Amino acid sequence: MGKSNDLRIVKTKQLLKESLLSLLGEIEFEEITIKKLTERAQINRSTFYAHFYDKFDLLEKTINDELVSFVEEVAPKSEEELSLTEIPNPFYLRATQYIYQHEAFFKLMMGENGIPSFQQRFLKIIEQHMTEHLKRFHPNPKKMEIPKELFIYYVAHGYVGVVSYWLENGMQYSPEYMAEKLSYMTIEGPFSAAGLK
Repeated sequence: MGKSNDLRIVKTKQLLKESLLSLLGEIEFEEITIKKLTERAQINRSTFYAHFYDKFDLLEKTINDELVSFVEEVAPKSEEELSLTEIPNPFYLRATQYIYQHEAFFKLMMGENGIPSFQQRFLKIIEQHMTEHLKRFHPNPKKMEIPKELFIYYVAHGYVGVVSYWLENGMQYSPEYMAEKLSYMTIEGPFSAAGLK
């Protein structure tokens, strides 16, 4: 009985998350109501409130679940991988493949009518990954020619900006192509990538 109930809860939560994303493809978040969510999910209001406090709680948990999944999927798989300078970098390749496979979610979050707080959350995830990467691979910040924070900010914002462009323009390039170019710009620098050096 317990397992059956657990599966029902998981399914109900998933239905509500899917309903939220479906509605976000049609209207802005401010226009979404509990009534619209429950009608789309075909459940009653009491069932909604048994799992989520309000629509903001549902949005928060939907975003959190996706970002946790993203981190688990793309995180470095070994110590050796942290120091790789090959192109494409395995991290970038897994990240672009993940975003490509979850295109609908990322387009909704980062598109024209997206959720403004999502991009900041996404940036924080990338920044945290890079901070951990540098701690393990480059433990002596004094050897860096620029402050660590500037380096992390530059790479993270460049990465998220390019991904945002990719999504906005219909993902016209393959995940492999994007991973290769992002890796090249990060490892060799933008001037080299532009043929100016």
